[in-house]
Order: sequence, then structure tokens, then C-alpha cells
Amino acid sequence: MKKLFFCLFLASFSVFAQSKVYRTKVFEEKFFSFSAPNRPYPRLGNPLLDNNPNSFIVLDVERRKLIQDFFKFARKSNVRFDKFNETKAIPIEFLVQPNGTIDYMIFGYSTPRSLANQRFTYDDSLNSVNEQTLVNISEKFCQTYKLPANLSQDKYSVGTLLNIGVSPRKSSKMFISTITQAETCDKPDTVKTLQLNNLQLETFPEVVFKFRNLEKLDLSDNFIERVPKKVYKIKHLRFLSLSNNMLDYKRFRVKRNQHLKDLNLQFTGMTRIPRTISKNRQLEVLFLGNNRIEESGKYYFKKMTNLKSLNLYNAGLSKVPANISRLSNLEELDLYYNRIQLLPDEICQMPKLKTLAISNNQIWKLPENICQLSTLQTLYAHHNKLSILPKLPDLKLLHVGSNLFKSFPDEIYALTNLEELDITKNQITDIPTRLVEFKKLQSLFMQGNYFDLLESKKAELTKLVTDLEKKDILVR
Repeated sequence: MKKLFFCLFLASFSVFAQSKVYRTKVFEEKFFSFSAPNRPYPRLGNPLLDNNPNSFIVLDVERRKLIQDFFKFARKSNVRFDKFNETKAIPIEFLVQPNGTIDYMIFGYSTPRSLANQRFTYDDSLNSVNEQTLVNISEKFCQTYKLPANLSQDKYSVGTLLNIGVSPRKSSKMFISTITQAETCDKPDTVKTLQLNNLQLETFPEVVFKFRNLEKLDLSDNFIERVPKKVYKIKHLRFLSLSNNMLDYKRFRVKRNQHLKDLNLQFTGMTRIPRTISKNRQLEVLFLGNNRIEESGKYYFKKMTNLKSLNLYNAGLSKVPANISRLSNLEELDLYYNRIQLLPDEICQMPKLKTLAISNNQIWKLPENICQLSTLQTLYAHHNKLSILPKLPDLKLLHVGSNLFKSFPDEIYALTNLEELDITKNQITDIPTRLVEFKKLQSLFMQGNYFDLLESKKAELTKLVTDLEKKDILVR
């Protein structure tokens, strides 16, 4: 019995002690080759894995959060990759179970990589101290970290580049791009732009408040969690980017101001649209995409009547935020890559909307009153589930490829000012011969329809293409 317990102890210890971190070349020698066509742990976003060729874009939010969490974990253990005494970009890849558990992390290339001209070779080597530090912290991270459990039903891998060290930045007469330059600047009142992105900053840099005439502040791609309210007191500030900082959205507050025009909050880990966002009364451009917004409220867009462009790209939305029609001056609405099935009728009550981007959703029907959008010129609605169209406004560009149309929609023939049309990859069997009558048409994309396969339609299709090309219309 004692022997049995001893063997079980050794077995459990060996499993626990098994290394999770390898150089790619060593891993391939020990386990399997990543060049194998049916390799285990296919890349997240591989159609063979999830039958969704766009999933890499959709899951870019989770990929970025993973690397942010990895850096944060390392910093808590006093490991600073930016302080390494060499500058490299090392490819890393996490091999993950469906429940989010990390099985392995591999780093480096399996074989030397060169650019096409062979003049430059990617160098993934690290000195022994730095490599051992990377391995040790990665082992601890892989033992404790879990990704969301709903990303895939099968094993998968997710990869990115790990930036080691900090590349020197060239000085510019147009803007300041390092903290040192900002601290030593002796004429701060002449500076209008601070480009402090990708500096691995952990806290909001106080030196910013030295520049009283600042107009543009870019703090994207850092590790900032809190933003002081006094940033909104920089009275000339027009542009603020906090993109790719995992902000503490519960404490994120916007102070009432009359000067900020452009605010970028993409990839900030927000799950709710901040309630105080409406205090930006003069805001014209707002990027909230590439987050995972779980709910929205009627108060979020209150009094934001100057907003012209709203980006909710890949925001995890199942419906359009309530009371969006409050944005009476909105000209561009981007809802790409969400899970929306229906557009609310109130979207037709936006009198200045020029561009509506609703592609890569699950929309099966457009609002019957969409024709009331008299200013709408551009409609991107490809990769949805549309099979019919209502009466449309007088569009200049219409993309409805990769939908479920079985016949060419007659409603399109009413768009006599159309300049570009994409109806690719539908199930259309009839040839849209009347398009030759369009006087302003410049580009037509219609490949991948059923009429391509019908021998009986070949002559009619050839004639249409020939007639359109004679008018210098691009046909694909």
C-alpha cells in the first residue's frame, strides 16, 4: 500500500512539475510540428477550427487582453520586459484547452526567418539570463492563468509578438514621443502633440500637465488603468487616445468639458459604456469598439448632439444601444462584427446619417423605413443573413455580398446614382442586365453567385460584362 501511495505521489508530482514553456524548435522535437496540416491546437481563427474565417478579428480583443495580463503578471513579480538589456520581438504562442487552461507556451521561431529580399533575418535569440527569466515567469503564468471558457469547443492556440526591451525613438520637431523628451522640454507652451504610445507606462504620466496648450495626446498601447479627471482641464485638448490600456472602467470618469472632439477607448476592457461619456458635449468622434460591452443604457448618449462618428466595431453587441437616435448629428455609425439580428426602427430617425456599416452581423432584415434616411450614401451590409431588401435611400455605395439572396433585388434598380455595388457570394441565378443602364456606376463585384455555374446563363453574363467594361466600369 505504501508503495502504491509513493508511486501516485511521484506521478502527481511529475505531472505538476512538467514544463509548460519551450522554445518552438525544442517543442517540435519533443511533441509535434506546427507545420503539420492537421496539427493539434490549430490557430484561433482557423476556419478548420471554428468555421468562421473572421474569428481572428472578433477575438482580437481576447488576444490583446491575454498579452496585457501576461505583462501585468510579470510586473507584479518584478519582471520588466522593457528593462531587458536587448531589444527583440519574440513570437509567442499559447496552446489552450477548451476550458481556457493553458497547456503550453512556446516562443521563438522553429527555423530562421528572413524577409523576401534576404537582407534581414529575424533574430529571436536571447541571452541566457533573459531567456531563463522569460521561461520562469511564463511557467508561473501558465500554471495560474485561464482564458475565457467559451472561445472554442476544441483545443486551440493563440499567438502574438512579445516586445523585449525598448527601441530608441528618433526625435521629431513635430511632436514629443518619450517621457524624457517631455521632462526636459524647456518650451512646453509651444508643444501641441504628445505621442506617448507604446512606452509600457503603468500610470498616467504627470508630465502631461506641463503642456498647457496641448491639442493631441496619444497614450495608446500602454498599461494605464486610471485616468485623472484633470486631463479634461487641458483647455485646448482636442484629441485623446487611451486605446489598448486596460482601464478600470468602474472608476473611469469624464469631467464636463467643451473642447474635446475625438476620444478613442478601443481595446480598454470596458464592459459598459461609461455613464459620464455624455459630459463630452462637443465630442465629434467616439471609438468604443473592440471591447465586450454587455449592456447599454438610455442615458449614455444623452446630450451628445455634436457627435458625428460613432465606432462600435467588434463590441460584442447583440442589439444597437438604446436611444441612439438622440445622436441627431451623427454621420457615420460603425457596427461591424457584432451579433446584431435586427436594427431598431429608430435608426431611421437619424437625419444626417451618411454611412451605415452593419457588416458581419446576423441581420436578416433591414428596417422598412430605412428609405427615410435621405442623407445615407453608403451602406455596408455584407456577411449577414439578408434575403430581401426594402426600399432603399438613394445610395452611392451598396455592399450586400455574402448574404442569402436567391434573386437580384429589384430595389437595387431604383438606385440610379449608385457608383459601387457588391453582390458577391450570394445564391443569385438571374443576371442583373439592367445595370448597364446605370450612368454613374464605376465598380461592380458579383463573383461567386449561382449564375456563374449555369451554362444557360453564360452568354447573357458575358454580354453584360462586355457592355459594362465598354463603359469603363470595373467588373469583378
